[in-house]
Amino acid sequence: MESRQKKHYVLLMIGFFAALVVVMYVFSLRSQLQEVRANQNNYEEKIATLSSIQNTDALEVNRKFLNSFFTYQTTTERYEKIKPLMTDQGYKATHPSGTELPNSEQSVKSLMTGLKAYEYQSSKTEFEFFNEFKLSTEYNNVSNTETVIVKTFLIHVKQQGWKIDDVEFVGELTGRSTS
Repeated sequence: MESRQKKHYVLLMIGFFAALVVVMYVFSLRSQLQEVRANQNNYEEKIATLSSIQNTDALEVNRKFLNSFFTYQTTTERYEKIKPLMTDQGYKATHPSGTELPNSEQSVKSLMTGLKAYEYQSSKTEFEFFNEFKLSTEYNNVSNTETVIVKTFLIHVKQQGWKIDDVEFVGELTGRSTS
């Protein structure tokens, strides 16, 4: 009988040990599951912030900047309208001298029409646009219309949205009819 009690005792101990191993395994799986859920929530938040950066917003800021910069009645109006759309570096890049605003008493008016924007997204937070449009400028009552290409560089600034970070005048298209 004693050997039978020993067998029951050994089987009971093996069963207890197996149950202990199963319980530890279940708790280990639970902690791993909690960790995976925490990571999932973290990734979902990151995806939500990345998804909130809309590419169409970059295109809209690009269009708004070009309309404000190339359609104006006075140079003061021009620079007041573009400032909220730009980083400090981008704003300085629009100054003809590169350092300060032009202060002209002469009559300059400008009108942009027919914008064609070609975009290149170099990262989630950076866009480049090649912009082709017709620019009609009137300077001291003499008007001129030409097809112009301007390259704009946009960056996404946290909590501010898309901003123009640089502007580059590429050139004029020659040999094209302006009508």
